[in-house]
Amino acid sequence: MLSGKTVFVSGGTGKIGESICRVFASYGAKVIFSYSKNSERAKRIENEIPGSRAVVINVLNIKDIDEKISALYKEIETIDILVNNVGVSQIMPFSLMEEEDFDLTMDVNVKGTFFLTKAVARRMIKNRKGCIISIGSIAGHRMYDVPVHYAISKAAINGLTFALANELKKFNIRVNSIVPGMIEGGVSDGIPDELQKDFLAHCAAGRAGSSDEVAELAAFIASDKAPYINGQNILIDGGI
Repeated sequence: MLSGKTVFVSGGTGKIGESICRVFASYGAKVIFSYSKNSERAKRIENEIPGSRAVVINVLNIKDIDEKISALYKEIETIDILVNNVGVSQIMPFSLMEEEDFDLTMDVNVKGTFFLTKAVARRMIKNRKGCIISIGSIAGHRMYDVPVHYAISKAAINGLTFALANELKKFNIRVNSIVPGMIEGGVSDGIPDELQKDFLAHCAAGRAGSSDEVAELAAFIASDKAPYINGQNILIDGGI
């Protein structure tokens, strides 16, 4: 389904990121993924996914983003698919949030995503083809008990998806986002037990989702089987 395509996954050592790397590789894609600090896990993923490659990128540093992507493009002709998965979350009430908490969340989840997309998309524009998928969150779509700054950052992904899909359509580049609900082993692990129980009580599926389910959806959207899916924020939340 993805044979002959190259995918770049940011935050590839996270739970969802690793699943995306593995699922895309299983469909024939060449996988390149970024990470920040977890070199041990990155090396393990590299060893377990034949032909994959890990790249250290600090998404808080725009110069580092540009230099690392430029270096990649000196070695490879194109990145066909970009999956923006990198992100952070902090569990804290609105009244206790400080400026540095807000800035960190926005800088990683929004600013980092924006400038990594810009760096990768330049070659997509030149080649007049590509697919960009960002991982959002139900926190940006529903009135849900989540940290306010995290919800703001994920709501921003919705706007990025709409505006970028419109701007890049003339270059045959599709832009979508995937909006997970509660996912086992992801940022949901930090949610208090009572809130997890409340989510499950209102979820039609009656369970949390898996990172593999998110990855399978991403692989379908990125494939040639989904050419008519563009400018969409697609929920995968079990029915909330």
